[in-house]
Amino acid sequence: MTCDYNTLKECWVGRAYSPDLVEDEFVKQILTETEEDLVGLSNILESFGVTVKRPDYTNVDTTKRPQLLFPRHYLKKINGKLYVGGEEQDIDNWLDLLDARDPYITIDNLNAASIIKANCKVIIDANATTRERALYLKRGNPEIEVVYQPLSCRKFDSNKHTNGVWTIIKEGVIISTPSGSNSTLETLFPDWDILYLNHKDKDLKDVADSKKILWSPNQIPPEYRRWVGYSPETFFDVNCLAVDETNVLVTRYNKKVFDFLDKHGVTAHEVPFRHRYLWDGGLHSLTFDYYREHC
Repeated sequence: MTCDYNTLKECWVGRAYSPDLVEDEFVKQILTETEEDLVGLSNILESFGVTVKRPDYTNVDTTKRPQLLFPRHYLKKINGKLYVGGEEQDIDNWLDLLDARDPYITIDNLNAASIIKANCKVIIDANATTRERALYLKRGNPEIEVVYQPLSCRKFDSNKHTNGVWTIIKEGVIISTPSGSNSTLETLFPDWDILYLNHKDKDLKDVADSKKILWSPNQIPPEYRRWVGYSPETFFDVNCLAVDETNVLVTRYNKKVFDFLDKHGVTAHEVPFRHRYLWDGGLHSLTFDYYREHC
């Protein structure tokens, strides 16, 4: 099986709405710049030899949060099978990207961003995924070891995503938020080097922009308020994307993170995502690893 940090070969990059679908100039600017940044992300991935695919909307309701923007939340490939969650019309849009020969399974309430493939195991966060869903995945993949246990110190919340708590950069290397401490991380990954960030490591501009968007009603017209996530709690430095064992994509420079990566022979490449504080998502959430090399 593949692990979530092996060399990336095919990646699906999300999409927000077309700016032509809205009239408000501020919202048009957000959508235009979001698409520019997603194209930039796609171009950088392609420069590493990664095949990039992107979904298209068939039915659009701009009052809803763009459901094709964060593929990581709805898609997970396990044992050669693609598990797909989300609304029915969105599922069809994801399946349009599939090779016709590839098997897939649709599943309700799939919190895919809280399912980790590492050490040739499927690790499911018990604080973000129901036991029923975990058992379903385990029964469907009896030849693979499935671990179901809490992966953070949070209370159960199926709307939370583990990839915003910690992420694996390469074999032996993890970056984590404070919520990842006092969890099972060090038990699951003994002898791995884990960088624990704290709140003072966050980008003050990210925090300021988050508050501006969330608590300035004039920023976003009421009909688009459902787009806005709660980003003051988010560590975008953790929500990064490993391309291979020597390269990772990040949204900004953070000396603590860059020094840690450099110690492990990993080069960080800055990829702008200007409206991450509005959408409340980073590069890991914006992408889905359709194919990585096998362990």
